[in-house]
Amino acid sequence: MSKESVRAIARAVVLAGSGLVGLAACGPGKPPVATLSASDSWCPDGFEVGPQDTCFAVPEMTTKDTPVIVYLHGMYAGHGSAEEWNLVRSVVAKGFAVVVPRGKRGLCAWKEELKDHFCWPQETEDPAAFKHVVADWDRVLWQVDSIMEGGPHKRYVLGYSNGGFFAAYLASHPVFPAHAYAIVNGGPLGPTQKPAKAPPVLLVSADGDPDQGPKMKELHGSLAKGGWSHAFCTHPGAHPLAAQDIDASIKFFKHDADGTLRANAAGYYACEGGTTAADPAGAAAPAADAPPSAAPAREPKAAKKKKVE
Repeated sequence: MSKESVRAIARAVVLAGSGLVGLAACGPGKPPVATLSASDSWCPDGFEVGPQDTCFAVPEMTTKDTPVIVYLHGMYAGHGSAEEWNLVRSVVAKGFAVVVPRGKRGLCAWKEELKDHFCWPQETEDPAAFKHVVADWDRVLWQVDSIMEGGPHKRYVLGYSNGGFFAAYLASHPVFPAHAYAIVNGGPLGPTQKPAKAPPVLLVSADGDPDQGPKMKELHGSLAKGGWSHAFCTHPGAHPLAAQDIDASIKFFKHDADGTLRANAAGYYACEGGTTAADPAGAAAPAADAPPSAAPAREPKAAKKKKVE
């Protein structure tokens, strides 16, 4: 069976699982053809409809080594930000498949005007809610693997803003087995504890983000105190997702995928993609493709009154 046939079958399975498939006759004696129903898909332009409220996009040419990024969006209403979706879609041209699950309504209802926004779980006292949300990703990830063949493919998580807080929680808990995490303009959900097998983490903070900038410094401090190797990077700009955020994340993930991600003696990875080290100790990080150094190598409860976008 050709690769194109495998992709076509896998996509049909995705559509069938999403509940958006109808059957249209092609004429007498001809087999029915799967078509989308009149249901309105929330998926941004350039993404295909996946099962269980997910979207995905796959490069035209893939190999057994094509990695997958799970993108966790910021808080939004309606169809979200076209600029944000365009930036996320750009990772496909850089050789990554991307899966975009959607958060749930009602999780950011700390203000009346936010009750219909889509958000990620923040109440760490309810770990089952986190596991339930992540479990909904299983089918689309399996089907993206099927479309690309040669799976399972390496998986990475990129979380922005509200999604960045959720990503920080996932990185420190055995809920989703990602190879590395990138957290953009987010922060910690409660105390951050280094797991037994800690994945590499990239923190990217815009220098003009007065709300989440301190949260990112707090997260960086927790990782550093726990001896968790990571990069803490910054770039000019405000809170919205920026090209530097995507570029830095892609380079970080690529170095992990090809085995060239190296931390310096202080435990910091290099900042790339138009970002610079936010901590002086990180400025001394070696180039990511350099040989290893010979040296040894939800918001916290106290701040719970202020929720994040």
